Amino acid sequence: MYLGVGKAVITPPLGTPLAGFGHRDHGAESVRDDLEVRALWLQEEAADDALCLVAADIIGFDDALTGRLRAEMQARYALPPERLLLAASHTHSGPATCEKTVGVGQVVPEVVAMVLQRILDAVAEARSELRPVTLRAGRGLCAGYAVNRRLVREDGVHFVPNLDGPRDDTVTVLAYHDTDDDSIRAVLFHFTCHPTVMGDYAITGDYPGVARRHIENELGNGAVAAFLPGCFGNIRANTAYLGGQSFRPGLPPDLAAFGSALGSEVVRVARGQTLPVTPRLGGKSRTITLPLKGHPDRETLERLAANGTPLEKEWSAGLLAAPFTTTRPFNLHRFDLADKVTLLTMGGETSCEYGLAIKQKRPDAFLIPMGYTNGLIGYICLARQIAEGGYEADTSSVYFGLPSPFAPEIEPRIYAAIDDLLA
Repeated sequence: MYLGVGKAVITPPLGTPLAGFGHRDHGAESVRDDLEVRALWLQEEAADDALCLVAADIIGFDDALTGRLRAEMQARYALPPERLLLAASHTHSGPATCEKTVGVGQVVPEVVAMVLQRILDAVAEARSELRPVTLRAGRGLCAGYAVNRRLVREDGVHFVPNLDGPRDDTVTVLAYHDTDDDSIRAVLFHFTCHPTVMGDYAITGDYPGVARRHIENELGNGAVAAFLPGCFGNIRANTAYLGGQSFRPGLPPDLAAFGSALGSEVVRVARGQTLPVTPRLGGKSRTITLPLKGHPDRETLERLAANGTPLEKEWSAGLLAAPFTTTRPFNLHRFDLADKVTLLTMGGETSCEYGLAIKQKRPDAFLIPMGYTNGLIGYICLARQIAEGGYEADTSSVYFGLPSPFAPEIEPRIYAAIDDLLA
């Protein structure tokens, strides 16, 4: 197998609105660390069996940005859409890149165009120097840094640390070794936690960016590292006040501790805890329809557009400008990197429970569940979580420009699509 790697800086100008939080009222004031892109171009003997993976320090690839990149990649390199993986780290301290989100950072078209062009530049760099590699895979553990953030009580669902709630502390490492000298040329690392340690006005790749730089510095020799986002819709960094009953704002020392701990574990696994796997590239996709609970009538939306809160005005105006529909398309992809290494990706903020269930479908292999890829339509919850309510299942729908929360019927449809992809 052959691998090429490329990278680019995508840090936006100061003053750019930052995505992900509703409390910000002005643009970026400083740069804590640069936002970056990592591109990996993989192919076997011929270019027509290629697969391209792009990992970027942005909030997400929505349908519009995904579609533009797919079109460019197909026109330039004849790369089919199902062989392009666009993975967002989901940092909440980068530019807004999703057109339909509401109240969590304004999209600046010039910044999105810059991000798109630099992704294409990184891909071109990756294709320019393909070298033979072997692939090794392994697992580690990074415990104590992530926590479930949904706690169900009699009075409702609370956005607080839930130490007993499901989470996934596993670190999965895929290391590409140069066949000439066995040096590590690239590392893909997968972890399950929201990159929301920081929430101020400084641009940062959050903990995945700190981890990536740690890995690349430790490995040296020009090695690149790329973050694979897990299913962390209901998992966040465990920055809690004393007593652990509520979250506090993250601090720079939290960011450094989390990122360096994860990066150190990735390096430890990559250097001595991996096993060889037989490369085999492949990609296929499924787009399914997920039902929503309903849609407000035009009279209600017009009233909110005229007299609602600023958030309600923006939300209702967006719905009035679009066709009324009570469904959304949901993209799922399967990317095979080796006989026993498969990325199963989904275009939403998927609950951790989906990821844990996916892993159990092939416990003898490296089946890696990912959210935040090739789309970002909203939070994807279990049926019971939808019945429970709370931020992820209910109130978050406004911020994604959805007319209502998703219906509980989405869960069996998603699992059926996953089984179809894995068949």
